[in-house]
Amino acid sequence: MKVLLISDVHSNLPALDAVLGKARFEDVIFMGDVVDYGPLPFEVLSRLEGLGAKRVLGNHDVAAAFGVDCRSSQKTHEAAVRTRERITLQMMPKSALQTLGSAERTLDAAYGGLRVRALHAAPGDELYRYISRDEAARLEIKGADLLLLGHTHVPYEVRDGARWIVNPGSVGMPKDGDPRASFAILDTSKREVQFDRAKYDIEGVVSKLKQLIGDEESVFRQLAEGLRTGGSP
Repeated sequence: MKVLLISDVHSNLPALDAVLGKARFEDVIFMGDVVDYGPLPFEVLSRLEGLGAKRVLGNHDVAAAFGVDCRSSQKTHEAAVRTRERITLQMMPKSALQTLGSAERTLDAAYGGLRVRALHAAPGDELYRYISRDEAARLEIKGADLLLLGHTHVPYEVRDGARWIVNPGSVGMPKDGDPRASFAILDTSKREVQFDRAKYDIEGVVSKLKQLIGDEESVFRQLAEGLRTGGSP
């Protein structure tokens, strides 16, 4: 089976649709953060739900659904709060927020003999801790053959003996210097992962953000720069 691995769409529907148009898959696992930063939160959630994606909660999903702090970095916190107030909470009805918050923090799936565990951030701190590639190389995995992570917006794979950890990067707001939407495909029979990118209309997303939060000039500039460069928003 081919499984699409995606994370951190952040309300960027054109980026998600570009991935869905390019990838060939039979199942979807999503490592959290449907909302914030981008302009189309309800549409992204609807698309994921329509796909029947296996979905876990991200820190931004919890913040929007339950009214708590997303605890993002100092650099990105204002952009997260402003877009949550001005876009996410304005555009998502209560029923959608309930759906958003209905996912679990950890998901276990089995594909034949391959045991897969997915979560947003880190084992034991599923919402907030950032796990870099170097840190992933020291993680101990229990109860799964493959651990799927998101949150960092940087794709990587660590495979060392029994330790197999994959982060597909961010669909909607990459931070590895490549602005294209990032995703990966898991081949469960070969037990291999292939990373890929998808081009999309970045300027269209920037234009939509301008319409929605143009008066929040510093936030808009920060987000537009992040989208255009694939750097930190």
